[in-house]
Amino acid sequence: MTWSSVAGALGKGDDLRSAAAHAAFEQLLRRDGVLLSVGGGPTRVHPRLRNLNILCEGGVDLVGTAYQLPFADGSVDGIHCEAVLEHLEYPDRAVAEMERVLKPGALVFAATPFLQPYHAYPDHYQNYTLRGHTRLFERAGFRILDAGACVGPTFVLVDLLANYAREFTPGRVLSRALERTLRFLGRALRLPDVRLRHHKAAEKLCSSTFVLAQKS
Repeated sequence: MTWSSVAGALGKGDDLRSAAAHAAFEQLLRRDGVLLSVGGGPTRVHPRLRNLNILCEGGVDLVGTAYQLPFADGSVDGIHCEAVLEHLEYPDRAVAEMERVLKPGALVFAATPFLQPYHAYPDHYQNYTLRGHTRLFERAGFRILDAGACVGPTFVLVDLLANYAREFTPGRVLSRALERTLRFLGRALRLPDVRLRHHKAAEKLCSSTFVLAQKS
């Protein structure tokens, strides 16, 4: 890896996924047909994804719940589900619903927090180890094609420190200013993640894990 590629990764800021997670997501995008982003919006992760959310706002194509996807059985070609499963009280029901609407052989790419602080939307019920993440999809009948660390371990340290500053620094103005400063400085501190998110031990300390699963 060259210094220019490292600088590029840091400069983009939002390019935090591991190479394996990127490849898994790209594999989903290569599918033809209907690609659904469960919990997507208001931003659009990719132009090919149709966003489904519980809120009707800009960037949302379909309003609905992950427990009752508005699609017929076996009618969807692929599903993207990122930073969503931690907010669902019954994630097994949601994954079973994904399995229902997907065509045989279709893919789902899911990325879910492992070591992240509480963040409500509208609530936060659980995070997932890599094993817990894969078992969630296996219980629904999916075959796991790939799985691993998504966002790396150094990001965990920066994120926890920034959240610590926001929650425990006296005064709203000072706490928010300190949080923003730490996140800004933390972009340079995340330099090790360019390599560490690909380390074999990254799954033990990563911010999030990913799963690429296929309907049987």
